[in-house]
Amino acid sequence: MTCAALALGTAGCGNGQADQSTSEERDGGTLAGGPTEERKPSEGEREALTINAFNNLITEDFVSAFHQVYPEVELELISYAGTNGSAYAQSLLEHGDLPDIYLSTQNFSKESQEKYLLDLSNYDFVNNYSNALLDSQDINGSIYMLPSGYALIGIFYNKTIMEENQWEVPESFEELLELSKEIEEAGYQAVGNGMDLDGHAFSYFFNLGNTVYFDTPEGADWKEEFPRGAVDAAENDGIRRAAEYYCRWVENGFISEEHVSTKDFFAGKCVFYLSVGISSFEHAAENGKTYEIGIIPWLSQDGGNNMLTRNVNKYIGLNKALGEEGSEQKLEDALKLMSFVSSPEGQRALMANSYVYMWPLNDSRFSGANPYQEVMGLVNEGRTVPLVYVGWESLLVPIAHDLQKLIAGEITVDELPERFDETRNAVINGVSDDVYATAVERLTMEETARLAAIAEGKAVGADCALISLNEYHGNDLCNKSGLGWYLYEGPVDTGMINMIRPAAATISTLEMSGAEIKAMRDAGLDINENGMPYQFLLFTRGDMELEDDVLYKVAVSTKELTQDRLAAATETEVSPAEAIGAYLRELKLVDGESLIWD
Repeated sequence: MTCAALALGTAGCGNGQADQSTSEERDGGTLAGGPTEERKPSEGEREALTINAFNNLITEDFVSAFHQVYPEVELELISYAGTNGSAYAQSLLEHGDLPDIYLSTQNFSKESQEKYLLDLSNYDFVNNYSNALLDSQDINGSIYMLPSGYALIGIFYNKTIMEENQWEVPESFEELLELSKEIEEAGYQAVGNGMDLDGHAFSYFFNLGNTVYFDTPEGADWKEEFPRGAVDAAENDGIRRAAEYYCRWVENGFISEEHVSTKDFFAGKCVFYLSVGISSFEHAAENGKTYEIGIIPWLSQDGGNNMLTRNVNKYIGLNKALGEEGSEQKLEDALKLMSFVSSPEGQRALMANSYVYMWPLNDSRFSGANPYQEVMGLVNEGRTVPLVYVGWESLLVPIAHDLQKLIAGEITVDELPERFDETRNAVINGVSDDVYATAVERLTMEETARLAAIAEGKAVGADCALISLNEYHGNDLCNKSGLGWYLYEGPVDTGMINMIRPAAATISTLEMSGAEIKAMRDAGLDINENGMPYQFLLFTRGDMELEDDVLYKVAVSTKELTQDRLAAATETEVSPAEAIGAYLRELKLVDGESLIWD
């Protein structure tokens, strides 16, 4: 099946000139915004349910398990293989650009859920879920998205090393601080942290802050109201206490600029590790030892308010349009799918490829072998708090930068709350450095490809640029190298750039004749070498026609090159993300007609 969201006609394969129709005419009412034709089922035929597939949330193994129960229901996967699945899912929901079955990694936008999703609260399968999780999904008495299994996030530690040294597991920050001295005397690093992503500094602040303030009703309200500008951080005693406690972890070296990879942690180089989640609780290291990993909560200072963070793996809801007249058959089939995922068999199929998780259903049972067993007492006491993300999407990177400056000693703990307010206000007022431009309309897939190609070409001084498009080939095969998705209207920030950009870390150039470039375009990208290439679009400076016997400099993101092409390419130091960001700052306002490569 070709992905409806990413299918394009051959009109985009020549010199890349975009059509002059309006955005609404180009969209044609499809999910994609591309010039696709919607196939209508013949009489008596069941119409397929569309479902957005990204981050491997839905696999063909799940589809097979579902078809064992409901073989008559057809599913059509809408494929996204870009680098920012969260921004993709958020954008779908907030713009009402939804398939029949909507999947998300986060519980996004209550307002958009009410506007675009079907209320599930009156269906029997909702009663299968734990009340605690349903309470977190309640929106004015309605339920629009159901949670799947969830991971527990805390402080991970090397059980094997702890047991070998007969060290007691700490139950407070003070105990961890005391134990760290013994650990370092024994030749290990006591606490390692991840700092390869901006999100780590941000998550650590809120995870530790849960033990001080954010788990309280006042703290929970602040987390929801601050991003909207309804409350401030300065003069808030709870924020100040959270910042001061965070600083204690920084001052004692437990949170630092030094990145420690999970590989180093699994190799036994540090005993405790601050992370946003790990994929395995047992690891065979290169030294021949097998290390068992454990988990403890985020520690409060005296151990009296230790907390865990819970991160739901995926949420699932139904397009409100399924409740409209004429959609009775599709609604019936969609409810079958929801009933299936709300059963133990469905959850096992849905979560089969996921990290270690907890069941969301009422009849969940855990054996002693479950790696979360040692913290189940805290779970039963209700000492879990949702991961902070929803509502903070546009603030995450800027706030993380403030925290990184605190860690580096560039600002003080007294200055941090005021910096939070200044950063939030800059984002709300559209003057944040993280907002590159404003898209005044939703671009089509071809227009977004043109934007990315022009950006890459201009950044490396090329004459033309090739960019590949996504397409679903079955067996979970989709293009993870080329254009991610199309651009939505509104502010374009780092998250949106990462949603659309090619996945490569760098852009490469090739010197090729016009005939060779057109042949490469027509052959497509067969990066999996399975005989099912992904389509290349070609865009040229000044929309010039390439002459067959003339040499040109062509830009391609490096991951879009097969091995034979890679050998002849020159890799630059410029990334697609940097190139797109620079071009957007140049444009300031973006629509289909503004994308001119002069």
